[in-house]
Amino acid sequence: MNFKIFISYSTHDLDQVNLLRQQLANTPVTIFVAEHSVLPSQELPKEISKAIQDCDLFVVLWSENARDSDWVSQEIGRASALQKTILPLVLTEGLKLPGFIGNLKYIPVFSEPNLALSQAREIAISEYNKKATQQKEQEQKTTLFLMGVGALFLWAINQK
Repeated sequence: MNFKIFISYSTHDLDQVNLLRQQLANTPVTIFVAEHSVLPSQELPKEISKAIQDCDLFVVLWSENARDSDWVSQEIGRASALQKTILPLVLTEGLKLPGFIGNLKYIPVFSEPNLALSQAREIAISEYNKKATQQKEQEQKTTLFLMGVGALFLWAINQK
């Protein structure tokens, strides 16, 4: 199963992004960080838009830098419009989340960074497990449906 995480951030906060990437290493997730995931010659807006659409979890590193970034605001808006699960990590104490996500509980990275990033890792793994369970249940339902169709077909041909 593929579980995709999109990380929205200001390039000024790339050190924090890399710490989060390290926390998520050795987990069964694929991480999209534009700085590392978009190749030269690719269209940045197109790749970012597709990655947000395809992600299972949208993580935003919220700081004064992110607040001042048009990209981050647009990414949050797109994720909200697509009703993605959004996990805000607040880097700057006292900084309020923007309107689209102002009602979400956030992880305060500013107070205890290591604990906060570990907590973000646990949430990502929990979301992965939730998706894996849903996928397994769907596969079981599909199998039962196909078995039922097969049984009905066998019954129908034996009625002659």
